Amino acid sequence: MMQIAVISMVRNEADIVESFVRHAASFADKLYIADHASTDGTYDILRQLAAEGLPLSVQQFDGSAQAQAEVMTNLMEQAFASEFDFVLPLDADEFLLSDGGQDMAWCREALFSVCRPADIYQLPWVTYQTAEEYHGQQFILAMESQRESRPEELGKLLLGREAWEKTGFRLSQGNHHALLPATDGLQRLKPLPLNGVHLAHFPWRSSDQAASKAAVGWLANVAKYSRQTNLANHWRKGFYRLLAGEKMVRPPLTHGQPARIASACKARALSYTKARSGEGVLLRNVLLAAEQLANAYSEQQAASETHKVSLLLPYFGDQEAFQTSFASAAAEDYPQVNIIVFPLGEEAIHDDWLLGFLQEQSDKTAKDIVYLQEQGDILWQDLAESADGEFIQWGFPGDILAQHKLQPMVTTLTRHGNIDFVLTNSLDYPALHQAKEQGTLVDLQLPDGFAIGDGNIYRQYLRKHQTLLSGGLSAPLFRRQTMQHCGFCREYLQDGKPQWQAIWQAVLQDAIIGAMDTPLVEMHSQR
Repeated sequence: MMQIAVISMVRNEADIVESFVRHAASFADKLYIADHASTDGTYDILRQLAAEGLPLSVQQFDGSAQAQAEVMTNLMEQAFASEFDFVLPLDADEFLLSDGGQDMAWCREALFSVCRPADIYQLPWVTYQTAEEYHGQQFILAMESQRESRPEELGKLLLGREAWEKTGFRLSQGNHHALLPATDGLQRLKPLPLNGVHLAHFPWRSSDQAASKAAVGWLANVAKYSRQTNLANHWRKGFYRLLAGEKMVRPPLTHGQPARIASACKARALSYTKARSGEGVLLRNVLLAAEQLANAYSEQQAASETHKVSLLLPYFGDQEAFQTSFASAAAEDYPQVNIIVFPLGEEAIHDDWLLGFLQEQSDKTAKDIVYLQEQGDILWQDLAESADGEFIQWGFPGDILAQHKLQPMVTTLTRHGNIDFVLTNSLDYPALHQAKEQGTLVDLQLPDGFAIGDGNIYRQYLRKHQTLLSGGLSAPLFRRQTMQHCGFCREYLQDGKPQWQAIWQAVLQDAIIGAMDTPLVEMHSQR
């Protein structure tokens, strides 16, 4: 049986994203959604929907630029690699519907009856408007709506896996075109027309949403292309309308008519969306977007300097856990990294698997991998020499580092010369809840987003309450001198059974630490 995946990149869509996910899940087998640094609760809603059991993979993209084409192409490749027959790229304000008012089971069956994975198809793109301003007060398709009688000139694509395997096309900004490199630039593949279904597009939902979308969207577009671009002109016009002190006005439909939507498509309830209006949405989102752009500039400046990181990956004998931590280390996008791998403990030392695994992985990554196989004093001497980075990052087996973990931490350390290391909490996930309730793991409390503190205070608290920090030892980025001072934690690691409390006591003693509020690791090792 053929299967279809929906892919989407969303930003600040808290009013509509739950409607979008619930509708798309009614006809798609899986949804791949990347949240682009939303500041309005969109990401939290997505995580709640995934926890509910919907077929939803939620990822994050924290870049400041509007890299929609690149992110959507990556999501498409993930879906095709999982052998979905079709991929449908959508924005959060787009809903697949039938022309004749049939339900989504009919739409799915209609697509599979006429479409072949060897082709690319164009779906008609029709502008819809709710009769009143929409702030998330109910499932959007249940609202009284009008639609244009004719579709837009541009359409959206339904992509076949065999067509992608044959050509390797990528997506354009806006998902309107499938592109191939050509001698004179990029070639657009010509899609086949698709009738009987269309995409209902709700670009205008409220004046608050339209103003926020134009302002934040244009800033992100400028961050990628500069302001000398004619791409996303609809955002440019809205942005300069706001600069002129004008209000965003709902554009009238050219040939409006009542929207005909099947009753089954309307019968959905929202669980996580909170209707919001008049709450300073525009100012909040623009200020946070401006902060993100300023932070990206700071990180870019630090990235232009030379600050090497040595990433230490001990192997304790658990192959699956090590593979997890190695994969996240290899995916880290910081350019100046060497990965130091070494076995610890009797089980790991006599395990021949590790060397074969590293030889296999060396062809798959451009990162410098150093394998240390000596033991005893020689191992720790080799480790001190090989870990020659200005900064030291641990990757304990099972822990997952965020792909963009190192750059913000390197930036913090290079800009704050008085900090010995910087650390963060773990991403929250159900397996940590019980440990936090029992008090064996605690989060850093950071009401102001960032704090510089005396490590001895943290040290005393952890020892008194016999608890550990939720980010684990993979959360901090250390200055090399800090690791040298505590002998790279040799005393607490050499038998292959980490003494977590003792390590924390050693690294926190007389240290000045910087604590960040953005979780950049998913910790599994300390549990």
